[in-house]
Amino acid sequence: MSKKFLNTEILVEAGTKMLQMVSNKFEDIANLKYPVVPQVQPGFLRQQFSEKPPLEPESLDSILQETETKIFPGLTLWSHPNFYAYYPSNITHASIIAEIFASAFGTPGFQWLASPAQTELENIVVDWVVYGLDLPVKFLMKNQGGGTIAGTVSDAIFISVHAAKRRKMKQLNINTDSAQICKFVGYYIESAHACATKALHLKDIYYQRKLPVIFNDEQQNYVVDLEKAIEIIEQDIKDGLIPFWLSCSFGTTGTCAFDPIDKLGEICQKYQIWFNVDAAYAGSSWLINEYREKAKGLEYADSIEINFAKLMMCGLTGSLFYVNDKSELAEAMGSKIDFEIYKNKFTDNYDVWDYKDWQVALGKRFNSIKMFWMIKSLGLNGMREQILQKIEVANHFEQLVKASNKFRLFTKPQLGLVTFILVNEDLTIQNKLNRKLQELINQNTMNGFISGSEIKGIFYLRISIANHTTTKQNVEEFWNHIQKLSEQL
Repeated sequence: MSKKFLNTEILVEAGTKMLQMVSNKFEDIANLKYPVVPQVQPGFLRQQFSEKPPLEPESLDSILQETETKIFPGLTLWSHPNFYAYYPSNITHASIIAEIFASAFGTPGFQWLASPAQTELENIVVDWVVYGLDLPVKFLMKNQGGGTIAGTVSDAIFISVHAAKRRKMKQLNINTDSAQICKFVGYYIESAHACATKALHLKDIYYQRKLPVIFNDEQQNYVVDLEKAIEIIEQDIKDGLIPFWLSCSFGTTGTCAFDPIDKLGEICQKYQIWFNVDAAYAGSSWLINEYREKAKGLEYADSIEINFAKLMMCGLTGSLFYVNDKSELAEAMGSKIDFEIYKNKFTDNYDVWDYKDWQVALGKRFNSIKMFWMIKSLGLNGMREQILQKIEVANHFEQLVKASNKFRLFTKPQLGLVTFILVNEDLTIQNKLNRKLQELINQNTMNGFISGSEIKGIFYLRISIANHTTTKQNVEEFWNHIQKLSEQL
């Protein structure tokens, strides 16, 4: 039985067929043979399989066939040229190839000894990104801070809240049973991703403050109201509460707004608040000088998240997480917990960092190999080029909206995101029209799939240029489709 599963000839044969099938599907997707979102109903897949698992082994060919004919038809195709929703979750061919190696040897990577190359390659890759994005040098592994590849951005934000809470407890010399912990206050911007408030919820932070946004004429976007933010923080302090964590965004999910990192950093420094910068989508743009200049103040950050599964096409998981003080993080995550099986001479006597102490989970996937292949295969110049390509396509869609007398831009386009509205003088009617238009667009996603959002009571549509296969022709055809649908309203 064991020879059947360890037969490398079968691995090569079936692996080759799988790669061929994936390649064929990529070609079909690029040629628009499938809709973005499958037209299936909940339970469609469960109905095609037995309730109980098989007793005897099945051939890899039959499993591959079921994968292609039953499972693939139920996928939402994030790599589709007409995928315009959310923010991208992309992958390069190089990352797919690297995924084979990442999965092949089953290395859990929880400490250096468990897989030396896995730990050290992650050290190398996170440092490469510091240099590539011109991050403060404090985030290099040789210095006080450092980086890791987190499970997701949500995981990283949760860990930043946890570390911030532990740091504040240490500053105030209080224990876990102290009632003062119930007075901790966490802050996030009104336009922040939901993972910020979820992290605070999971850490039992009762006082959660949503800092309001205002429309900034210079940015033509919604950013944090700094005066109100200071007012709220100072009022909390007067009320005997304890501010401990604040998160801002560089590239908000809704409108790709850039919060003023430098000014918020100064506020956090003044009030001794952990300062988190969520740059999940737009942090990759720091490869381009124009966008790096918009991110002044990163030296104030205690933690930063950048998701290379988005603009960088690394695939899941590519969530880079940097901290100002890696020793502080490791202690907060339990590095001092005594467990005999973890003890070894390398951790104790060498300058190595065990990534089990940077996350909630013990085991760690070999995601650095995917990022390594992606960076090596594109180079910094290639990485810049593919971002600029997406910006160019987005700019083309922007011009199409501007030329319309029925639609207008909602906020100033940034990177690959364009927000727009079907205009009506009555806001209530306008919101209903735009919701209905989104519904019509997404009824048949062969032509395109989008997501809408709402801010300050205004519902708007957003188109995110997500894939390197998306062309100006694709967005022109999609725009014509939108205009025809709008005539039905």
